[in-house]
Amino acid sequence: MKTFIKTLALIFILSMPIKSLAQSDCNPYLLLDEGRKWTTANYNAKDKYQGKQSYEVLSVSEADGIITANVMLTSYDKKDKMVMEKEVEFTCKDGVVEMDMSKYIPEETMESFKNMDVEMEFDAITIPENLEVGQYLEDGGVTMTISGPMQMKMEIKIQDRKVMSKEDIEVPAGTYDTYKINSIIKFDAMITRETKNIEWIAKNVGVVRSEQYDKNGKLNSYTVLTEIK
Repeated sequence: MKTFIKTLALIFILSMPIKSLAQSDCNPYLLLDEGRKWTTANYNAKDKYQGKQSYEVLSVSEADGIITANVMLTSYDKKDKMVMEKEVEFTCKDGVVEMDMSKYIPEETMESFKNMDVEMEFDAITIPENLEVGQYLEDGGVTMTISGPMQMKMEIKIQDRKVMSKEDIEVPAGTYDTYKINSIIKFDAMITRETKNIEWIAKNVGVVRSEQYDKNGKLNSYTVLTEIK
């Protein structure tokens, strides 16, 4: 269960629905174009490689104002051995990008909840089209409620979001003009945990680097964009 909670927390942190206040595109911070591919790599605080995730947009369709993208997600461990390959679904409507989280979670995890009702409620993170340094952004979060033989409620709240600076940042995929956004992530389930998250976000790309710190400010891990096509 501890491993599941840790995995679920990472999924939510990295894949929260993003709401853009832009009107021209569905979302300027995540392009769901058919054939688009991107890869991210994970490292611990000692710069040791921990694995990677690759994404490929297989198809994109639109109906009733909703854009649906089927994306192949492949996860690899630190030895680059494939540990999961799943087709996940992103939808975008009125600037809100959401993902079917149940398809994202490994089969063995969902199997443990097969006789339970699992509900997820999202409070989408907002990313204004025109960011400014010093700007405070709205909080976001997710609540997961499990009903059945085992009762459980998990909450992840992303708070105190602030645009700290505008920076050119270099990652393996290239150099990007980004905004640096700090936030506090509070995770409440059987345990309560608080971490600090820093993201560098670029238009037409999304998050190119993220760093996770413990409550004392010590770096735990980071993720970088390694490839995008």
